[in-house]
Amino acid sequence: MQIWREMEREDMEELVFCYDPSSGLRAIIAIHNTALGPALGGCRCWSYTSEEEAIRDAIKLAKGMTYKNAMAGLPYGGGKAVIWDIAEASGKIQAGSGTSDQDDEQDQAGVGMNLPDEGGLGRHDQGAHPGVGANLPDEGRHSGNAMDVRALRFRALGRCLERLNGRFVTGLDLGTTASDMDQIRVETAYVTDTTGSLGAKDDFTADMTAYGVYIGIVTSLCHQGAAALQGISVAVQGLGKVGYALCRYLHAAGARLIVADVVPERVQRALVQFSGAISADPARIHAADCKVFAPCALGGVITPATAEELRCSIVAGAANNQLHGGQLVARRMQARGILYAPDYVLNAGGIISTACELQGAGPDLIRQKVAGIAGTLGKVYAEAARSGISTLEAADRLAEAILSTGQATQ
Repeated sequence: MQIWREMEREDMEELVFCYDPSSGLRAIIAIHNTALGPALGGCRCWSYTSEEEAIRDAIKLAKGMTYKNAMAGLPYGGGKAVIWDIAEASGKIQAGSGTSDQDDEQDQAGVGMNLPDEGGLGRHDQGAHPGVGANLPDEGRHSGNAMDVRALRFRALGRCLERLNGRFVTGLDLGTTASDMDQIRVETAYVTDTTGSLGAKDDFTADMTAYGVYIGIVTSLCHQGAAALQGISVAVQGLGKVGYALCRYLHAAGARLIVADVVPERVQRALVQFSGAISADPARIHAADCKVFAPCALGGVITPATAEELRCSIVAGAANNQLHGGQLVARRMQARGILYAPDYVLNAGGIISTACELQGAGPDLIRQKVAGIAGTLGKVYAEAARSGISTLEAADRLAEAILSTGQATQ
């Protein structure tokens, strides 16, 4: 992999590779574009198969956050942190001690952190941005007390974030918990979704992501002339927190659900909870005979090959980077008469929730802001129709116009 060429191709501002020998942390912070403000994006912990895979994921996710934040009207750039998940030691280690045997076995695991960011938030510049930079707790900093390996790694990540001096603010993402964010918070103020915050309470962030996708599905159906979800068949791929919450919204509105997940227990739970739901093969659900296909698992599910197998008229889901082939796949779906709701427009509910909480908003106002996804998606569809381009091209064009002004359209 030619990292400089990749950064140039994706217009990246910065890649920060983080390594902490005492805990075994290997992470990447990717900062894509900070024209609108400091980078804001989650911290993902994943078992990547190679360094290259981790770097590419960080870059893709960071770029997606830039466009997502711009289209959501948020005063933040795009960023992401990715931690290469290494098998954790079974016992405890002392802060500042050497790595465990398990860490030694995973030396081939990569580097890393990820996504776009800018600004001056944190301990050395408190109050420079709304909601970030409050006083840090003194207890526990470099204490030397016995701590488990995972905690030490997130503490080390916190020190990496602190050195960036507010260019990147992180929070929850795939594979991380509020407890992980608490460990980061010991070292830096540039973190959200800690214990007690709205974002960490009762899966609120996941629920807001699901609500935004639900709003987007309703908007897309209206665009095609359907007045309601009653009796509409929706195939939901992935029944994690967001996918399951989406099923709740859809079922309450009268949709007929087709569900799939690689974890059988999740599928069984959905079949029991949502009357009339049926299951499908998670590897083939994209080809289900349905009105709406909602990818809510990992990205890249719609390839040039699977795009030909789609039997839906709308693709609208929560997964990031759904199109493996980008504009080529988007244009092919357009040619086939399939309406694509660009993922970074549709799944912005979670980051809207985080940004609004940083600015002091409560749940009612946050929900109102997330409902605004309907208007944003409507603008995308209007631009696509006006210019004769795909909806993905339209969304990119609108986002880039916002970025060129250097000012969020709140």
